[in-house]
Amino acid sequence: MGETRPAEPQRFYGADPERLPHGRPGKVIQWTIAELVDALAGGASIGDVLTRLIAASVALVPGAGCAKISVIEHGRLCSIAATSQLTSSLDSAQQAAGQGPCLDAISAQKLIRCDDLGNDARWPRFADAATTAGVRSVLSCPMDIRANSAATFSLFAFRAHTFGVESEAITTMLANHAAIALVHEKQARQFKAALASRDVIGQAKGMIMERFRVDAPRAFAMLAAISQETNTPVRDLAAKLVHCAGQ
Repeated sequence: MGETRPAEPQRFYGADPERLPHGRPGKVIQWTIAELVDALAGGASIGDVLTRLIAASVALVPGAGCAKISVIEHGRLCSIAATSQLTSSLDSAQQAAGQGPCLDAISAQKLIRCDDLGNDARWPRFADAATTAGVRSVLSCPMDIRANSAATFSLFAFRAHTFGVESEAITTMLANHAAIALVHEKQARQFKAALASRDVIGQAKGMIMERFRVDAPRAFAMLAAISQETNTPVRDLAAKLVHCAGQ
């Protein structure tokens, strides 16, 4: 197949290559990661941080044309951060074909590199769609985000033999930091949900205490008993009681 390079894909908001400092690659990567950690600590949204990470990967890896972070949701591969619209079509192509580098990276839990999709026999159906879009090289790194979730950090290039050992090292490092950011965000959400549940359960206990003239332990025991009898989680039952009281 002949090499076709499409027009430069639409860029999403992310790290500006012009702002990256000049110097040794290791120093530039450290600076990039430090800036992204500061952004996360400063309250930047997880979407913003992930988009900056993938934009930084395109700026840091020579020849990279676009990048994405994809997860498996409801059995489907989909992008949660991307530097161009092209990556969504690459996810769709892998999903439709039931094969591809991102799916292999997730199932094997190891970095997958393809030097030339035009001559790679591993994913013929995906390769046809990708090369038609102008993509020739792929680098996909699995992300350890725990639980039952699966994700990959992937780079694509419009020329064959673009990625090497250094590209793999940079991508792996950024993928690890993306995984840390995702785990941190999930833990923060769980903590907020736990606080919200505690608050609504407290309100429901207060209502029971007032209505039946009982103390806090007895009120919770009554709530737990009703929860067990109705097969309804305590937090859901408490939320219903509070909702009904407010009507």
